Amino acid sequence: MPGVSELLIIDASRPSWALRFKRAFADIGEALRHPEIWMALAWQDLRQRYRRSLLGPFWITLTMLVTIVSMGTLYGILFQQDLHDFMPYLALGIISWGLIASLVVDGCNVFTQSDRLIRSVRLPMTVYVAKSVYGNLLTFLHNILAFVPVLLYFSILPQWRWLAAIPGVLMILLAAVPVDFILGILCARFRDLQPIVNSIMQLMFFLTPIFWKPESLGARAHYVHFNPLYLFVDVVRGPIYGYLPDAKTYLGAGVVIVLLYAVALPLFARYRARIAFWV
Repeated sequence: MPGVSELLIIDASRPSWALRFKRAFADIGEALRHPEIWMALAWQDLRQRYRRSLLGPFWITLTMLVTIVSMGTLYGILFQQDLHDFMPYLALGIISWGLIASLVVDGCNVFTQSDRLIRSVRLPMTVYVAKSVYGNLLTFLHNILAFVPVLLYFSILPQWRWLAAIPGVLMILLAAVPVDFILGILCARFRDLQPIVNSIMQLMFFLTPIFWKPESLGARAHYVHFNPLYLFVDVVRGPIYGYLPDAKTYLGAGVVIVLLYAVALPLFARYRARIAFWV
């Protein structure tokens, strides 16, 4: 059994929470001061994924367009919907969901996929989170091009209101940072969590109003606001589809973002130094 002096030495070797937060914020600040690092890494991943392909990253756009047309036609017929109204709704829902789902799923691998780099190069851990978020933003910019044929086919004219979708995208990215920290740390420590997260996201696709409208729930339509994923879909889809989400939607999304950071920051401060040993 260790003596008092040994216990004092052991306790002194453990950094205080103040020091842990100081190191965590220093890690975040260092990554923010050098955006060229995580931007270059994200571009490299994108180029490697479509290396020697004919269309390159535009395969993303083509795949998204095929998904929109096939699902829009199928569910439009099944639900007996007017395609002029339903197809843009579905297209914007799938594109918005694609950004959210890819950010969440990639968050599970944000550290484990960069295990060699983490072990060989001394970089802030925040770099790998920023790389994931920026890379998914690039993918989203390719996916949004799949909406152009929908605009042309249904003769939909651009509106100034569409600019209100930009803050919605920024809110998704703001929420993705703490989500990637949380999932990246937990999935690095517990590898079984990744397939669980994948299964949950597949289930949430059907529980979130992507190809169905909240009005179809009748008097229970307000329940969809308890689904945080719907809030983030709505702040992007709504302005382009034809309406501005109400204040409760933006407030709900803001509350979710604050709660995510309240969880992610202490978690990152506590386990930042252990990530290299878990990957």
